[in-house]
Amino acid sequence: MLVVRDVWKCRFVAGLWLLASGAAVLTPRALAQQIPDFTQAEAMLDFLRSCAANKATPQELDRLIALPGTELVVQQQNVSRRVRMEQYRSVVQAACAGKIAAMKPAEAGTRAERGVEGLMQDVGPSLVWARENLPLLESRLGELRRNRSIADALPLARKYLPEQIPLAPRFYVVMGGRAGAAAIEDRLYFDVLSSSWRASIGKSPDTSPAEVVEFFAHEAHHLGYGQILDRKRASFQFSPAEDQAWRFLTAILMEGSATFLINGHETLADLHTMPEFPAYLAKVPELLPAMQDVLRRALAGPLPDEDYDQATSAFLGMGYHAAGAKVLSVIHEKRGLKGVMEVLADPRLILGRYNECASPGFRFDPQLASRVAQMGKRQGKQEGASLRFGW
Repeated sequence: MLVVRDVWKCRFVAGLWLLASGAAVLTPRALAQQIPDFTQAEAMLDFLRSCAANKATPQELDRLIALPGTELVVQQQNVSRRVRMEQYRSVVQAACAGKIAAMKPAEAGTRAERGVEGLMQDVGPSLVWARENLPLLESRLGELRRNRSIADALPLARKYLPEQIPLAPRFYVVMGGRAGAAAIEDRLYFDVLSSSWRASIGKSPDTSPAEVVEFFAHEAHHLGYGQILDRKRASFQFSPAEDQAWRFLTAILMEGSATFLINGHETLADLHTMPEFPAYLAKVPELLPAMQDVLRRALAGPLPDEDYDQATSAFLGMGYHAAGAKVLSVIHEKRGLKGVMEVLADPRLILGRYNECASPGFRFDPQLASRVAQMGKRQGKQEGASLRFGW
């Protein structure tokens, strides 16, 4: 459930508007857009069948690598990592022979190291597993083709957007990526192999039809929120330091909002039942101070790229999701969905709103909260003074 933008969005869309717009969602054109493209998943399955029969050819691999769905799974791995297409091709080629490729980073830096880690620890093992479990994957693809509830994903995503905005994404079902689902511009995918492999090794249960709908809704929410936040950002005059802080803050809110509102059904209790997520929620007492530290350092910077990557490393995996979900849940408890949407409409307010709603325990530095709330406003000498104090 990862986003492939610079991450961003929200306010409340009334139920009457959702009903009014529902007819548009159900037009033939809209329905066609919501029927996933299975091309890449089917091609990967065909290729793995050839591998299992020792009949795979370089030309077959070339056709698989050239597909838009394969491009999507590699693009997703380049959100917070560095993975080259030739590296991915080598991993698929090795898996065809039942092996996990031994990789080295293609360049210096934390992102390239993470890229190799993901290829060797997730992508490679899942592909080797897939080669030995083709009937199961065939069955899962059949279930997804019959899942007409996927059309419910866009209304669910719209429910939690702050304003009316066109949503016409293209849905894909793929195999061979690292993330279970992702949004890349207007293309959303669900990775049936990643989810099946994780279920097989006990990291998560099998994904239900309803959860597949939520996967697509989660990513569609990113798409809509991203458009809204792009416009919001364009209305400000950010310094380079503020821009970096904004990107980090909206990454937290992008993942936190979709996770809490869609996957968590507006409650942390439901998130505690999600595979792997409780472990990240347990890290929240560390993640919130880390969030504060990143914002302070960004506003005093901006941080060089490598330093920023290291400073935000604690949020990889589901750290962004957990921190954002926790902060929004605290606001939701005191101010309801309306209060959450007000914050999502203007991410700069989130630290102050959290402080106002939090029970005894961690609170963000009030001076930092004030500084973040003022981002994008020219503050002259006051801004310089703020940075000297290290806010």
